[in-house]
Amino acid sequence: MDKKLSLYDIAGSAKFQTLATSATSSQSTMINADRIVLIANEAHFVAFGTNPTATTTSFVLPAGLPLQIAFSKGHKVAARTHNGSGHLTILSL
Repeated sequence: MDKKLSLYDIAGSAKFQTLATSATSSQSTMINADRIVLIANEAHFVAFGTNPTATTTSFVLPAGLPLQIAFSKGHKVAARTHNGSGHLTILSL
């Protein structure tokens, strides 16, 4: 049986969030999932934790490359571009 991916939970709440990003760190809201997918329209520096800050030495997520990772429930994602603006979408699985 094929497993279908839903962008909304049973209550109709979105299972994703999109961060508007720039050359300064932006932080997501708390994520209640143990797996997430990250998709960025521009290359982004990304950090994870309870109060993360993305810097130019953080993990680099290339543009247009969906990345599925294990995640700690209750943590957040922080992201920033090198320069300019972008968007990072976080999908909870």
